[in-house]
Amino acid sequence: MKKVGDFWVPDIDLRRWAKWGKMRRKTLEYYGQGAGAKSDDIRQALSMFEGGRVALDGGAHVGAYTRIMLERFETVYAFEPAPDTFAALERNIQEWGVGDRVHAYQVALSDKEDKVRLKGRPGRRSVTRRIVGSGDIRAMPIDALELEELDFLKLDLEGYEHRALVGARETLLRTRPYVLFEDKEHKAELYGEARGAHQFLESLGARLIARVGKLQNDWLYGFR
Repeated sequence: MKKVGDFWVPDIDLRRWAKWGKMRRKTLEYYGQGAGAKSDDIRQALSMFEGGRVALDGGAHVGAYTRIMLERFETVYAFEPAPDTFAALERNIQEWGVGDRVHAYQVALSDKEDKVRLKGRPGRRSVTRRIVGSGDIRAMPIDALELEELDFLKLDLEGYEHRALVGARETLLRTRPYVLFEDKEHKAELYGEARGAHQFLESLGARLIARVGKLQNDWLYGFR
């Protein structure tokens, strides 16, 4: 792993492949000093409500969003299944001195207990990894945490958001958090209906508050 700005990142994110120039620019944008388009997106979403005490970062990667959440929440549960990325996440948490506030899990989020495999797109950074079948990485539902409090749930799971939400059904009904998730139809269709995440949240009583970000790919829902 190597350090870029304030973040340790897995070696794969800095390899000199054909798309090196683009990859390096995107890496610096994602990390750097914690600034960039993706950081702006979550800050925009968080500005739409007062915040709370507990947040969950699904698809935490190396902790860019986790660190921003710590500005608003006392405790963050961070889930990152890829071993090399999780190692970078743990090191970042340690260096930032926030280990007492972040509960980190090398686990994928799903609708059930499972064992899965991850695969990334050739020549792309580690954020493109997605679940592609059975493997040796643990997957679990959010409901297994039995959280009594959850104020904000962020999911960026490369199309697996619907299944993760199904696995959080009881938690969503009990805690009624704000939910921010990335939705790109071509990714969601790999695992089911393109609008499955939206329909599921609406079936529980959540309503769309805003589409967030320059590309409008992040959706913020809230419960009445």
